[in-house]
This record gives sequence, C-alpha cells and structure tokens, in this order.
Amino acid sequence: MVLLQNYLGIIEETLKDTSLVSFTLPSVKECFLQISYEKSECCSTEYVVSKPVLPFARSDLFLSSIKSWRRLSAVNNDCKDIYEIDFDITGSNFTFSPGDTVGIIPKNNALEVSTIISHLGLDDVKDLQYSLFIEPGKQAKIPPHIPVKSTVDHVLTHCVDLRGVVKKLFLLALSRHTKDETERKVLEYLCSKEGSTKYTSDILNKNICLLDLLCMFKSCKPPIQVIFEHLPRLLPRPYSIVNSLNLHQNTIKICFSVMDIGNKRRGLTTGWLEQLILNDNLEAKMENLNLDNESNIMIPIYLRQNMNGFTLPSEAETPIILIGPGTGVAPFIGFLEEREYLKNNSNKDLGPAWLFFGCRNPLLDYLYEKELTNFLNNGALSNLSTAFSRVDNCKIKYVQDGLQENADEVIKLIKAGAYVYICGDVKVIASQVKEVLIDCIIRNDNVTKQEAEKYVNDMQKEKRYIADIWN
Repeated sequence: MVLLQNYLGIIEETLKDTSLVSFTLPSVKECFLQISYEKSECCSTEYVVSKPVLPFARSDLFLSSIKSWRRLSAVNNDCKDIYEIDFDITGSNFTFSPGDTVGIIPKNNALEVSTIISHLGLDDVKDLQYSLFIEPGKQAKIPPHIPVKSTVDHVLTHCVDLRGVVKKLFLLALSRHTKDETERKVLEYLCSKEGSTKYTSDILNKNICLLDLLCMFKSCKPPIQVIFEHLPRLLPRPYSIVNSLNLHQNTIKICFSVMDIGNKRRGLTTGWLEQLILNDNLEAKMENLNLDNESNIMIPIYLRQNMNGFTLPSEAETPIILIGPGTGVAPFIGFLEEREYLKNNSNKDLGPAWLFFGCRNPLLDYLYEKELTNFLNNGALSNLSTAFSRVDNCKIKYVQDGLQENADEVIKLIKAGAYVYICGDVKVIASQVKEVLIDCIIRNDNVTKQEAEKYVNDMQKEKRYIADIWN
C-alpha cells in the first residue's frame, strides 16, 4: 500500500503541470478473446493444437512421489533453508548420468490463485467448463499455453505465471478496467513514456506482479480473458540431479535452497516443495522423514537434455576440477558417486578430482560434509578446498580465493588435460571464476591477458571448461 500512496503523490504533482495531463502511452492492443461457461459433470482441458511441449525434454512426463527428504542446512536466520529430496521414479523409463538435470512442473500457490479469483468475482464460475474463442471478424490468436477449454481455476493454477513481472502493455490493459480515476492514472503513468524511470525502479526492480497490482489497485477488475491474454506461461524449473543412478536405483535426488524473492514470497517451486515435505510440521524441520505415499502427493517431473555437455569425461583417468559453492555442489555429488562406483566395479584408474566448495559457515550450511569426507577417504575425491565467507579470520572466504591459493597445482592439472566444471549463480561465479583462472594462467605461464583468455576460450570450445549456471 505504501507503493500506491507514493504513486498517488507522483500523479498529483505531475497533474499540476497541465501539459502532462495526457501521457504518451503504448499503442492500445484490444483483447478480442471471448469466454463462455457451461455446467458440465466432467470438465476437460483442450488446446488449439496440442498441449505446449516441455522445454528441452528428453523423456515423457512422470508423476513421482517423494519418498524421503532431509534438511541440509541448520535452522538459522544466517543461512538459507536448504533441503534434499528423493523422488521415486519406479516404473519410469528414466535413465540419466551425473550432470543431467530434471525439470519439475510447479503449480501456483492455492492462496494466490483464490485471491485473484475472489478479486475478479469469479468464485461462482471458477470450476465451470469454459470455452475460449476469438471475437467474430477479428484477427487474433489464443496464446498457445492457454487452453481453449478448461476451468479458470485450472488455468490460474497450472498454466500461467502469476508472479511474472507485469509488462507495460499489460499495465495499459489493466488501466482500461480500473474504475477509480486516480488509480487508472497511476497505471497509465507507469506504462507511459513519461513514467519509464518509475516503471524500471518500482515495477521491474521490485518484481511487481499481477498479485501486487490487484492488491494495490482495488478498483482494477479486468475480465479473466485479459489476464489469459497477458500472463506468460508457467514454465518448468530445472534442478541438477544429485545422485548416480548406479548407486541409487529408481531414485532421483535434488538439492535446493528455498528462495526469498521479496514481497513476503518464497520461491514458487522451492516454496511448494518445502510446504509439501514439512506439511506445516515445525518439529519435522530437522528430521529425516519418510513420507506416506498414501497422501497422493505426486510431482510431475521429466528428464532434460544435457545441452552443454555437463557430464564426466569419457575417460575415467582424465583429471577434473569441480567448482561449486552452496547448492552448486549438487551435480558434483553425482560425479563423485559415479567415480566411487567405477572405482569399486571396474578396472579403470581414476584421474585426480579436486573440488572447490564454499559456504557461509561450516556449522550452518556445509552441504554434504559427511559425503565429501567419505569421498576423500575412498579415493573418489583427491583434494577438497573449502571456503567460508562468514567465518572470522578465515583466509579463504570464497572459492575464487581457493583457486588463487592453489593456482600452481590447478594450472598443472589444466595443462595435463583436466576438465573444469563450474556450477553456481551466473551473476558471481560464472564471470569471477573465469577471471581468476585467466589471472592464474597469466602468472603461471607469464603470458599476456589476451593469450590467457584465448586459452580458456579454447577450453570452452573443446568442452573442457563447462559451466552449469543459473540466475
């Protein structure tokens, strides 16, 4: 509400200048979608052509149950809530390798869906079969992710992204269905040329979505077809597979931190999974819990194509350097499990494996500490360098520091043909690790920056420098 009051003040000041009574607005895009409802004992969901394809899919969709989970981080405000979940894939045709990813089909928060339905006055029709069509004589298309037949509740729950940042054309469309004059002017200002700075600072940068707007602009009550026209598709979320199939048959493990995305919201998929496993049971937060499959909790998942070749070298003796702070360590657990399996079940000699892992505090979020210690003891892992960013007097704060500290040995491995794998946040890890390695090559080989950059770029082309990064 504070945001709205700020805008009201902006508009009042702006309107004092009579030259700005009218704003420069985007071209109006009329909504030609029409909707009708009918009572039906059996509601179906149909698309114009077919159901939208799953991005990067290399398997069919499979409904999996959660058979177990555990918390990997401490219950502490100084670290994120991090969990591991085991999906039961018994009966699927899933085959995967370490480094592969799984797509999870999320659904929107039930309270958020009901809030929109109530605000728009659709409680009486939300479960009725609707038919969506184009106004006769108009040239338009139904968005491919919106069913032509379904229910409003189904679409708002499973098909559209309620949390997508609203674009200017959507703001303009919403303003056309806002009765209060001041609220309408605010929406127009935000999507106008004159309000572009405010749109960036207070809409884009603050991740304002439809849910926020309907809360702030009480008189904004568009027809549901306007919502259908403008909301983007609710897309699957990718997660690294933590385990080796050879060591964990019929199981896919994922590791995730529950994101606080602002506006008092948790991450859509991670918040949903957390809610499922905790089931509002605070005492279970620190427990390893086997879930009762009779609860009928089924999660739609599928295997994704490994587009960037993030997989172990074909020759087991090839050295590998693994760089993964926080949950970025997840795929490397699968790498090391696979190496453990090969060591125990083949005659292959394993090359060196060096992991650089970082977290805030070893007492709070040292993920997979026990497993990493076991990998060191059984030879699947040769070296482990840790970094703790929130520990006083710790020399190695970040994985970048660890690389610098061990630059000579790292470059020797690279010169010996090592593959370098990076997993983590695109904003920090992707760019900074590359710069550190370039700097290490410059100092070790006494070459120019241009020559060092070329060396790393050539590694990328040869698929010896591979990054699995996310935003």
